[in-house]
Amino acid sequence: MSSELLNALKMVADERAIEVGELIMAIEQAVAEAASRRLGRENLTSRFDQARGEFDLFETLEVVDAVSSPWAQIAVDEARALDPAAMIGGTVSRKVAMEGLGRIAALSVRQMIHKKGRELEIDHIVAGYRSRIGQVVTGKMMKKLHDDILIDLGEGVEAILPKAEQSALDRFERGRALKLQIVEARAGKREPLVTLSRIRPELLRRLVETETPEIQDGLVEIVAVARDGSGRSKVAMRGKKGGVDPVGAVIGVRGGRIQPVTRELSGEKIDVFAWSDDPKELIASALTPAKGVTVVIPKEGRRAFAIVPDDQLSPAIGKKGVNIKLAVKITGWDVEALSQAEYDEMLKRLKGAESGEPPPPAAPGGEPSGSAAAG
Repeated sequence: MSSELLNALKMVADERAIEVGELIMAIEQAVAEAASRRLGRENLTSRFDQARGEFDLFETLEVVDAVSSPWAQIAVDEARALDPAAMIGGTVSRKVAMEGLGRIAALSVRQMIHKKGRELEIDHIVAGYRSRIGQVVTGKMMKKLHDDILIDLGEGVEAILPKAEQSALDRFERGRALKLQIVEARAGKREPLVTLSRIRPELLRRLVETETPEIQDGLVEIVAVARDGSGRSKVAMRGKKGGVDPVGAVIGVRGGRIQPVTRELSGEKIDVFAWSDDPKELIASALTPAKGVTVVIPKEGRRAFAIVPDDQLSPAIGKKGVNIKLAVKITGWDVEALSQAEYDEMLKRLKGAESGEPPPPAAPGGEPSGSAAAG
């Protein structure tokens, strides 16, 4: 059995791309567990003799003056024959004949070798992907699992793209290559479990960085990114050196740089604007594609009113409020979008309240709908 066992260890280590020493430690434990079940003992350990290519089994015994349990204890005189330094109250190890395992134990050891090898392989894969959380990988769509998508990452690793991490714009086809962000990695019972995303802001950030040499050269930087699973996003840029247009650097000539990103994200609408440390300018820019935006900021808190021409209120708010929600995310301000008429009406009501005059009746439907809270 010695040559068979040694060959099996080397074969499994090569197949799983793991260290032989790490595998041997795991198998030593497996051999001891198999022997314990076979012999009905709990004080057994195993060590691998590399010179002989075999495992040896040892029992750990307590050194006592008078033995009452021969399977767990050893007399002090006998113990000192094994270890001259043995003392009462201590322990010594004594070799146990492997023949007690029998054929069933030998087969069990072989099975455990492969089991432990697979467990170690999974641990290595999971550790590798955990170190890459947040990074972007390329995978191919394999099949649907209910609402989730099974993605092939290569090298025998399959990952899950959950429904909650899918873009509403994506149309999945078998074999389609996708860029995805790693968000989680953990060990499953039989396979490594890697979770991916198509809607996280970091995915968009990495794609834009890849297409923009000025970012790689340190001339411009991405300050903030906000995305919505419906297929809309915003990217705020800032120049780090004079003479470089940060927005133009990302968009490229005739959209030549942003278009590959848009295609990769299945046609996602990406608004790119220049970051400003002036909150009024920042909020106005963040509400693009709305034009003619005037921002009023009260003295207290991080609340702002964005006043827009009547025909720009709908673009400022966006379909289902997505545009203003993204503006809130990326600026960190609680923004309320109002038409000029709505803002004038609000001021009139406030002045009336301060003067003690009865306020004019509220517009039908109550408060304006174009607001969103930060966070």
